[in-house]
Amino acid sequence: MPANPPGTGRLGIEELVFAVTSVSAATAAGRAHGDLETAAVLAEYYALVGEAVALSEGKVVKVMGDGVLVVFPLGRAQEAVEALRILQSSATALWSEFDVRCRLQVKVGSGPLASGAMGPPGAERFDVYGTALNNLFKAPAGDFVVMPDLAALLR
Repeated sequence: MPANPPGTGRLGIEELVFAVTSVSAATAAGRAHGDLETAAVLAEYYALVGEAVALSEGKVVKVMGDGVLVVFPLGRAQEAVEALRILQSSATALWSEFDVRCRLQVKVGSGPLASGAMGPPGAERFDVYGTALNNLFKAPAGDFVVMPDLAALLR
């Protein structure tokens, strides 16, 4: 069943490519450079992420500090991975200019996720949830981690 448009209050199951990004050493960099300076870099970083994923019909689902969750249509899997590799390079350049210890790490997978409007009553917004996403979060960190299901799809 396809996902319903955000704001409808209905959830659906959708096959997606999804990725989580994080910046190694971001906490240490924030301590060293201060909250306002770090927030300014975060704003630039979020803009880079938004631009990179939009080219492959991706969308930013949510951000939390240096962590970002993005999704792409399954049919754009190859383009999504390429966009994420380019993002990794440009975001690492941005962050390492701020603090040489920082680099962007990416974990990317694919599978069925519940998608649609979720959240506290009156503040629902597009979100995703599912076992495949939980597995991605629990996968060991690395510079660019591709989960087995997505690797098989890309072959």
